[in-house]
Amino acid sequence: MDDELKRMYQLKVEGLCCSSILIEMGLELRGESNEQFVKAARALCDGIHSGLICGALTGAVCMLALFDEKNIEMTKEMADWFTNELCAKYGSADCRAITHLDPYEKAVKCPEILKATYLRAKELLEEFGYIEPGG
Repeated sequence: MDDELKRMYQLKVEGLCCSSILIEMGLELRGESNEQFVKAARALCDGIHSGLICGALTGAVCMLALFDEKNIEMTKEMADWFTNELCAKYGSADCRAITHLDPYEKAVKCPEILKATYLRAKELLEEFGYIEPGG
């Protein structure tokens, strides 16, 4: 996992946001790249640039769809997990409510949310048989 965390940090330094980082990480799990898709995912940044739904959640469901866009059960499980774990902790799924659009709060909270969401997405991919455990 340390290598994956370093990769997330590297992608952040390169200018990617939560959504595009998760999509890039999903593509890398598949051994693929798609620069246009990663760029398009920037539309999901900062809660669709309006403080709405967290980019980690929208990026994670896109990441899952890379493996099987018809498996809505994974999407539902991700949304349920996000609600039960992260909304319970932060009070909302909205970027605005989680970070108050404060740069300091974003710097503290977003990496934690991104890491937890990525780990859960990988667990779901393992549980549903799309990747090998520890893959």
